[in-house]
Amino acid sequence: MNLYMEIKNRTILIVDDEPDIREILVFNLEQEGYHCLKANCGQDALRIVREAHVDLVLLDIMMPNISGLEVAEVLQKSENGPAIIFLTALGEEADVLRGFELGADDYIRKPFSLKQVLARVAAVIRRHNTAEVVPLEPIENTISYEDIVLYDSLKTATISGSPVSLTRMEYELLAFLLQHSGKVYSRAEILRFVWPNDGLVLERTVDVTINRLRKKIGIYREHLKAKTGYGYYWEK
Repeated sequence: MNLYMEIKNRTILIVDDEPDIREILVFNLEQEGYHCLKANCGQDALRIVREAHVDLVLLDIMMPNISGLEVAEVLQKSENGPAIIFLTALGEEADVLRGFELGADDYIRKPFSLKQVLARVAAVIRRHNTAEVVPLEPIENTISYEDIVLYDSLKTATISGSPVSLTRMEYELLAFLLQHSGKVYSRAEILRFVWPNDGLVLERTVDVTINRLRKKIGIYREHLKAKTGYGYYWEK
């Protein structure tokens, strides 16, 4: 199967109670061709998502009245809700973990690099729009097991030809285990090999990601095994 993709005008909602952060994100994202909306609080964010089509929300965690986590919890209950990337400050490890439990696609730590923001935004939007493909060029780098195919250049996945929406962590973990099937890895080893530079990713995050991944891969969940006292592995 050949897969092609073009990411065109997507709408991004920036939610942060700091005006300077909102404006710098809007400016740089619009330079990349995205349409941007902005909100300074959780209430406005929820209203905008109800009234307009939003593909991705860049969501600050620490906000007055309604936190980013509460906003995410509401958004994840809606069908075909937007993708979510959390903006998080140092020292919010527990909040990041809760965000992953709620289904966040990624997180960006403050103070952030704009280059990193643009790369993470592009990757998340690409993963969430696998079904909307426009012929560009063949995708050759794949990782597969039976009817599971991971397109590594695009960081997207299909099962039996149908797109599967995976977060960055879910994709990277599945790719790693498929590439090393049959070998057991501890949580610490998975963190070291899969997310070596993510300082806010805790060992418990691996468990959360495994549980979410099992729900998404259908009949293949039985191949994603835990060996008590040791770790996780993919069984052929």
